[in-house]
Amino acid sequence: MALQELIKQEIPVSSNKKLVVTVSWCKACGICMAMCPREVLGAEPVTQAVMLIAADQCNGCGLCELVCPDYVFTLQESKSGLTSHAVASREVIL
Repeated sequence: MALQELIKQEIPVSSNKKLVVTVSWCKACGICMAMCPREVLGAEPVTQAVMLIAADQCNGCGLCELVCPDYVFTLQESKSGLTSHAVASREVIL
């Protein structure tokens, strides 16, 4: 069984909601970037995978979650207080 690094970004979109972006799952199709009405998403220069370029502009509309064929985006309720900035994390999964 191979190890896979899981790279995620989280941004608060309201006092009780956050957008979780699982960057590792992105296949760089560009659909989310084309559909985002606030131009929050852009392409990472080398891999062309999605990245947050204007996280503070995200309003949590959920279009990225709806159109992504790779389930990269998830809008989640936050039970604890959110910070006012984006958070990146890395996990290793089996």
